[in-house]
Amino acid sequence: MKKVIIIIICLTLLIGCMGIENRDATNKEIDIRIGCTTYPSSYAQALLLSVLIERQGYSVEIIQEDINNMYTSLSEGKTDVMLSSFIPSIDSYRISNIADSVIDLGSNCRNLSNGIYVPNYSLAGFISELDFYEEEFRKTIYVCKESNITIDETVKMMETYDIQYELVEVDYNQLDSIVSESIESNEWIAVALWTPNGKIDKYNLRKLKDTKKVYTNNIDAHTIINSNYNNDEIQSIVDKFYIRDNELNELINKLYQNNNKKTVIKWLDNNLQVLNRIN
Repeated sequence: MKKVIIIIICLTLLIGCMGIENRDATNKEIDIRIGCTTYPSSYAQALLLSVLIERQGYSVEIIQEDINNMYTSLSEGKTDVMLSSFIPSIDSYRISNIADSVIDLGSNCRNLSNGIYVPNYSLAGFISELDFYEEEFRKTIYVCKESNITIDETVKMMETYDIQYELVEVDYNQLDSIVSESIESNEWIAVALWTPNGKIDKYNLRKLKDTKKVYTNNIDAHTIINSNYNNDEIQSIVDKFYIRDNELNELINKLYQNNNKKTVIKWLDNNLQVLNRIN
């Protein structure tokens, strides 16, 4: 009987200890929370930064939200940093609304833009030629419905150039399928895109020249951090984080194939210049 009681006591203590360990694991403190949108470029940057920080022994959480909620979360301290704030023309007003609670650490990717992209084998070279080649393009321009700025600028472009096309809004995955099917059939297709964007390299797309300068150009992606964040070592990594647009396009394409941290780690091992920038 005593043996049974002893066994029960031991089991109780063991279960109790396990419970404490599980609670500790569940409540493990996160050193930094990175906010990002569902855009592949935003997610790829967040994933890359998380790997760079984790290599220094810190814990990271990535929080995906829509663009407006991401700024709200950052100002309220629910997230600590975001990497995809497009300055000066797209997100400046969002930054101004929360200026008292955040710090702009500067550019992490430069010379981004919007525009119309076509397959490299098509003959069009200028936006103005869309009118001439309307039969080949089936009088249709595709755009990702999540990209409000690209949609607005494309509507303005069609008015400015007097292009009588239909603007078809689809989600990001649908857009990928539509472009893929067109390329496989060697058909012409016009797509309104922003950079960085993995589809450009993935499908060898070429940007049409915008002689009337309707589309936004020379945008930088900025790193915005909550002003109350106080881990100096991590903030130094975040502040130094920088990736070139061609590097980001390449990483996005790698993540299309395998969307996990192992992909980022392997890519980083082959692109040590990115790692060297934070040292």
